[in-house]
Amino acid sequence: MNSVIVIGAGLAGSEAALTLASLGVPVKLYEMRPWKMTPAHRTDKPAELVCSNSLGSRRVDKPKGLLLWEALTAGASLPRLALSASVPAGGALAVDRQIFSDLVGKAIQEHPMIEIVRQEVSSFDTDRYTIVAAGPLLSDNLSNYLSSLLGTDFLHFYDAISPTVVADTIDMEYAFWANRYDDSDGGDYLNIPLTEEEYYQFVEDILAARKYVHHDFEEIEKFFDRCLPIEEIARRGKLALAYGPMRPVGLVDPRTGKRPFAVIQLRKENKEGTLLNMVGFQTGISHTDQVKIFRKIPALRHAEFARLGQIHRNTFINAPKVLGDSMSLRCCPKVYVAGQLSGTEGYLEAIMGGFWSALSIFFDMHGIKLPELPKFSMWGGIQRYLHDETVREFQPMGSNFGLLPLPDKKMKKKQRRQWQVKRAIDAWLQYRQQIEKMKMEVSK
Repeated sequence: MNSVIVIGAGLAGSEAALTLASLGVPVKLYEMRPWKMTPAHRTDKPAELVCSNSLGSRRVDKPKGLLLWEALTAGASLPRLALSASVPAGGALAVDRQIFSDLVGKAIQEHPMIEIVRQEVSSFDTDRYTIVAAGPLLSDNLSNYLSSLLGTDFLHFYDAISPTVVADTIDMEYAFWANRYDDSDGGDYLNIPLTEEEYYQFVEDILAARKYVHHDFEEIEKFFDRCLPIEEIARRGKLALAYGPMRPVGLVDPRTGKRPFAVIQLRKENKEGTLLNMVGFQTGISHTDQVKIFRKIPALRHAEFARLGQIHRNTFINAPKVLGDSMSLRCCPKVYVAGQLSGTEGYLEAIMGGFWSALSIFFDMHGIKLPELPKFSMWGGIQRYLHDETVREFQPMGSNFGLLPLPDKKMKKKQRRQWQVKRAIDAWLQYRQQIEKMKMEVSK
């Protein structure tokens, strides 16, 4: 049996390789790092998380939590490893980045069916099973090759990384641990309250700050809302941040006994809690100005930053125009695209893209076509969006209840969500049983 080529050892590529290998299919996993780095990656490790360290909610009644449940139920490897690397984050599945990457790397290196090849891929044989999971920061050579192969332009947008603070450099006199709408002591989030005067000064400083000087990026034209930089939010209105990532709802400052005017939230970046990530504070402001602005805030006046914010490029295909069955290309049925490059948005979505591409190839090798995904499932909803040619201007999509069918009869929002979740769970369990039976037939 020929090896399946997997290009990119990010979330999608790592999951694809492990899934194929677990099914007895040999894999050649190509990764260009460390010989050629991207603007956002810092290591050559697989599944390196370059934006948030959170995979989203664990709760099945939330869109991300529902997709997480579907991924775990289907047998995907990376969500299970993420649980092993998790750090406290309320109802969210946040991970220690280093531990998570190390666990994924260990699983890949120790699997006898996976060969890791450290080199850039500039082109490939379209008649051989291939999963392109190079991520949104793929090399120019591969990007140009795919553009010529597809006969269509790539779409570009930019997202941003939020700063990480060394925990013991925060002045705790001006900060408190708490979760929203939780009266109990402590919490998973460190909250830095701002007065009205401090907030407006912060917004003024952000709007006046210099942007980071880029070297290899084109002009910044598009941002994706989920990773919108704070300076872009501030430009939408002086109170936009106070109603966005700095919203104070559900929090009471123990120093005043009142709700603060605005708040900066930080979440543990590692298991030890020695690093804290500024939640929703992605920024493209110059590093010098970032330090100056953040240190004006009393709690951060002596702060040390393990990492400052930066903007990096994302690239994705026009999925409805180029994707055929499952995640394969119309022009080249043996070539699959997975991860953010395929037009999904989010870590779990990238993982599921890798998992699904691998599963599709496995069955296709045996002359079997995967049955249509249940429309009631979250992954089924995402796949329908990727193949929806009625979308006028395609943009990446992550998990949300808007992707799922609505009940026939009118219901209140809470009941409607409960109905959607129950239908999704029931449909996914039935579909999983169907897939498991197909695996057993193949193994006979």
